[in-house]
This record gives sequence, structure tokens and C-alpha cells, in this order.
Amino acid sequence: MISIPCMDTKLVDIKKVISNDYNPNNVAKDKMKLLKQSILDNGFCFPIVTIYDDETELYVIIDGFHRYSIATELKMDKIPVVVLEHDITKRMAATIQFNKARGVHAVDLDAELIRKLIEQGQTELQISKHLGIDLETVYRYKQTTGIIELFKNVNYSKSWEWEV
Repeated sequence: MISIPCMDTKLVDIKKVISNDYNPNNVAKDKMKLLKQSILDNGFCFPIVTIYDDETELYVIIDGFHRYSIATELKMDKIPVVVLEHDITKRMAATIQFNKARGVHAVDLDAELIRKLIEQGQTELQISKHLGIDLETVYRYKQTTGIIELFKNVNYSKSWEWEV
């Protein structure tokens, strides 16, 4: 039978959780901003994956360091964790697996999502904020869908004229 650690999530004091010293993953500033917005909008949906170190009596992060960082920034007292029973070799491999197993976004699908959100009444500013993309990208996605209807409520600036 396959183990399902997420079924054994527990809340622990954030002060009992520490980062590992081997994670090569780096997240861009705009993605961290999006992660924070996601936690604010949706709650803390994904537990931090850890091991429990008996010597230090602390939980060491295997996956979820950036969620942990946001939780710290938000001054959360407790965070959800799952605890794996991994030695250092398996922990390091798991960190890389988690990092690399995340999907990538397809531009065509993103553009279609933007179209659907606009059709649901979302404004460009709302979409920009909640999806973590700038307004220019929202406009570009609107253009790629090829639907003029998406631009019907846009206020266009007056064009300038060349004076000689």
C-alpha cells in the first residue's frame, strides 16, 4: 500500500520548524508575491513537508520553504506539517523531486483562463492581483484570444496628433 502522509497533517509551532541546508530552489520576487496572495486568498492549503530531528527536537523542511517564509512574514503562530521518515539521502532526493515535479504553465491555457475570468466579470486589476501578473500581460493575453468582446469596456486614451 502507498503511504499518504498528507492524511497525517499536524499543526506545529512555527518556531519548531527550520529550513534545510541543501535546497537549491530559488523563487523570483513576483512568484513569492503571488504565493503570499494565494495564501491570503485560499488559506494555507499545502502542508510543509518535514522530518523530525530527534536531536534538535525541530522539524526540518524538505519541501515548502517558501510557504514557511510567507507564514513567518504573516506572523503565523502555527503551520501545517507532514512528517516523513527519511534519512538525509532520501530527504535530499525528495526535495529535488518536489521542486522538479511542479508543472509549467502553457501560455495558450493562461490566455483562455484570462478570457473566462473576464467573462465572469473580473476586472483586469483583479486578474492582475490574484494571478500575480502585470496588466500588460493581462492585455496581451486578451489579445491572443482574438475576441474583440473582451475589449468592449476598455477606456482608450485619446490619440495624439503630430504638429508641424
